[in-house]
Amino acid sequence: MIDWQRFREQVDLDIFKRVFSNSLEVGNEKILIIGDYGFKNRVLSPILTNAYALAARELDLNYNVLMQNSKARGDFADEVMIYALKRLPNRSVIVLNVSNRIGKLGSLGLSFRKFCADHEHKFITSSSLGSLSNDSLKDVLKVLNVDYKKMDARGQRIKKFLDSGREVNITTKIGTDITFDITGNKSIVNSGRYNQTGAGGNLPAGEVYTFPRLDKVEGTFYVDGSLRLKDKTQLIRTPVKIDVEHGEISNISSDYEGNLFKETLEWAHRRAKKPQTIRKIAELGIGINPNAKIIGATIIDEKSLGTAHIANGSNAWFGGAIRAIVHLDHVFKNPVIRIDGRLLRV
Repeated sequence: MIDWQRFREQVDLDIFKRVFSNSLEVGNEKILIIGDYGFKNRVLSPILTNAYALAARELDLNYNVLMQNSKARGDFADEVMIYALKRLPNRSVIVLNVSNRIGKLGSLGLSFRKFCADHEHKFITSSSLGSLSNDSLKDVLKVLNVDYKKMDARGQRIKKFLDSGREVNITTKIGTDITFDITGNKSIVNSGRYNQTGAGGNLPAGEVYTFPRLDKVEGTFYVDGSLRLKDKTQLIRTPVKIDVEHGEISNISSDYEGNLFKETLEWAHRRAKKPQTIRKIAELGIGINPNAKIIGATIIDEKSLGTAHIANGSNAWFGGAIRAIVHLDHVFKNPVIRIDGRLLRV
């Protein structure tokens, strides 16, 4: 059970009001706030859902709240959820907070993002919240309580460098040395500024990301922040060495965390219709949120200023050519990033 008196003492509703006013710039749109009931001792999803609802109420916004049981990979969203989404007027606002994922959307299609784009909904998503303990609430609130305009300015500067570049090389003191061909690709700034019709993305926000040309990644990277696995984010004790050849993971170190990652890849291979896509390098991302730190939740870890992340699996949803059943982000610290030989100062 949630202690609501303690909840009101711990949660600064002004943070959530600023999301509505500064990030989403909500006017008279209809708002649908979606959450789930979480897991035992892991109820950040209902906490955030209720915080958004209370903030919307105090701002006198037009909102509804829907809750469902937590959904695992392969589960369907509740019928009442699908029905509510189907009836939502075009150009509405959706706030999604889930412990794992929203679930399959049935007749609405395979992709929540595509559904939002098709109906011109603004949206924000906070997923995999069930990987965080209730004590992590203060970390989540800190990451949300950021100057979105300043973060956007940092992101746009990085985007300018990436979009004009052809080759990105990343090194770290512990051994990372990996090169991406990004010729002709356009990067995406996830700064939490979702104020345009049809715009949306993660919240907490704070990354700039792009995809490499197919099969054009070579080198080695060491993950010393966190690894995304099948059903959780794994904080790293011993850095995991990952070798990449022709844009595909070719070798993983056989330490504890490395073996967990191998098990995830084997699981994905067994389930995939196109298993050859699982090990493909899909994304290079750069964290830009000064209030984020690595805590063992990918949605926050990958946003941390002073980190970069590399993902394997799908990237078709943001412009790439790879379709896979997974998208797994792996975060590492203190990257030295050079674009066409020029040092990028993040």
